[in-house]
Amino acid sequence: MSKTQASCRARDYARYTGAPRQLACDVITSLAPGAPLIPTPSQHAQLLFESEIFYQILNTQRHYFEYPLGIRYVEPTADGVRLHLDSSKSLDSLLSGLLPRCVWHNNRERGEIYGLYGVRICARTDQGIELRRLGQPTSLKLTGLSRRAFDRAEAKLVQWTEEDGAEACWRAEGDWTACERQWDAERQPLIYESTWRDAAWLPSGLLRRLGLLHTVAVPQIVTGHEARLGELWILQLDHFPDTGLRRTELVQALTDPDNGLPLQLRGHRELVPGGSLGLVLLKAADGTALQLRYDRLDHPVKNRSEMFAAIRHRISKITGEAALPPMPDGQASC
Repeated sequence: MSKTQASCRARDYARYTGAPRQLACDVITSLAPGAPLIPTPSQHAQLLFESEIFYQILNTQRHYFEYPLGIRYVEPTADGVRLHLDSSKSLDSLLSGLLPRCVWHNNRERGEIYGLYGVRICARTDQGIELRRLGQPTSLKLTGLSRRAFDRAEAKLVQWTEEDGAEACWRAEGDWTACERQWDAERQPLIYESTWRDAAWLPSGLLRRLGLLHTVAVPQIVTGHEARLGELWILQLDHFPDTGLRRTELVQALTDPDNGLPLQLRGHRELVPGGSLGLVLLKAADGTALQLRYDRLDHPVKNRSEMFAAIRHRISKITGEAALPPMPDGQASC
């Protein structure tokens, strides 16, 4: 690979993952010839694990962070994924969605799991922690903060769990808790749904390309949810009143034949301020779909001036905006 090719691939890697330039260069240098820039999980269990992770990210990261969803960049590999978080606030909310807790009902006859059942902290380092599901080849690494910050976040979650009268399942080492066994036996987890399993490639693929939400798109905040048992994923990208939307640029990156996902643009609708949301519909051949919703918000800054200044600074680095192509019928089927 020539220096020019390596530089272009490093740029693309940084664009899709949000990774710093030097890290991107190191990754490209270590890639085997012909290896994909953004690898897919080598194990189906890991792909399903990542679909659950993305689901929990959308459920918990519904706050203002410097970076969308509180994640500065991702490092996807065939064996797992690493999330580099941007703040203690992001860590606190994300751990609450990932680490399993059980709330018992009817005198401990029936338990309800919050978080990801069977997940344990399997490694702790000065750079962060690693989560795995017991008995499965899965891996999620969380980094970006000090070891003290991770210890403090976990202690806070333990205290909150105990005050709520719940059981901190993730602290049970070596085996599942009775509550987790019951939860799994009754097939409560979403990953047992065939529709979810068939569509899990989309949330996993989006997780591995989260950098696009701030290297290509320019939202001030991103939220979202799933519908139809994971067959449809919805991302809401809220923008400042005076910035572009960069819909075309994000669509092009997501549908890129080399580094994107097997999605095609199926429709779009213009944003009408004070009226209807802007919509973009991307759909795969198997029927799995991603809907992008666009709006403009002008929230009062109040006590969040530093946060909004950081978001503004992030957005100011990205310029330019192209128009989406007209659809055959002249309007979106969103």
